[in-house]
Amino acid sequence: MSWWNSSRAVYGAELRAGAQCLVDHGWPVVPGTWWQGGAWRGIPAEPVGGLTIDLSRAAGWDSVPAVSGGVSSATCDSSQVSLWWSRSPYSVLLATGSTLDVVEMPAYLGRRVASTLRRVGVVAALAATPSGRWWLPVTPGSALYPELAAHTEVVVHGPGSWVIAPPSEMEDGLVHWRVPPSASGWRLPESELVQSAVAEALRWSATEGDEWPVTQRPADVIVGSRAY
Repeated sequence: MSWWNSSRAVYGAELRAGAQCLVDHGWPVVPGTWWQGGAWRGIPAEPVGGLTIDLSRAAGWDSVPAVSGGVSSATCDSSQVSLWWSRSPYSVLLATGSTLDVVEMPAYLGRRVASTLRRVGVVAALAATPSGRWWLPVTPGSALYPELAAHTEVVVHGPGSWVIAPPSEMEDGLVHWRVPPSASGWRLPESELVQSAVAEALRWSATEGDEWPVTQRPADVIVGSRAY
C-alpha cells in the first residue's frame, strides 16, 4: 500500500470514529460526499433534496448526503454507521431538527458569541470550517429570531438540514472542534440563548464596524432547511 493510500485509510478510520462518537451520544449522522482530488466524491446518482448542480465541479460548496434517502436516512444506529464508513471515507454530516438544531454563522460573529457565552458561564460545543463558518449545536425546535431574519449569514439548521462535522475535509482543509462536545458534557445550550448572543454580536458589529475576514457561503444556499 502506498503512503498516500495508507494515509487515506487512517483518515477513513478517523472519520468512522468521529461519526461513532456522535451517535454514541445520540447525535444522528448521515454519510456525505467527500472532498478528494479537487472535487466532491460519492455524489448520489439520484438528486437529493432538490439538488441539481454538479458538486464535482462546484468548488466551495459543502458536502451533501451521499445516500439515496438523503438526510432522512440519518441514524444513531452504531452498526449502520460502522457499515457506511467501512465502505468509503464519507464526510460526517450531523443531521438537525430532531435531537438538536445548529446555529451557523461567520467566524467573526462566532468569536463574539463564544465570548458572550463564556461570560455567562455557558460551555458550548463549537465547530469551525475552513471556509470561515462556525456552528454551535443547540436545543431543537426554536424558530429564527426575528432580529436575525434579515441576516442571511446567520442560519438556524432545523428539520431537513445538516452541517458538515469534524473531522471531515473540505476544499481548504478540515472541519475541527474549537470546543469539543465533551467539554460541555454533551449538553446543548438553549437555542434562544445562543441566538440572543448572535443578535448582540451583530449589534456590536454594527456600531464598531467589524470587517468581514472570511469567505461567505452564497446567501441562497440555505433558508431554514437545505434548498439548493
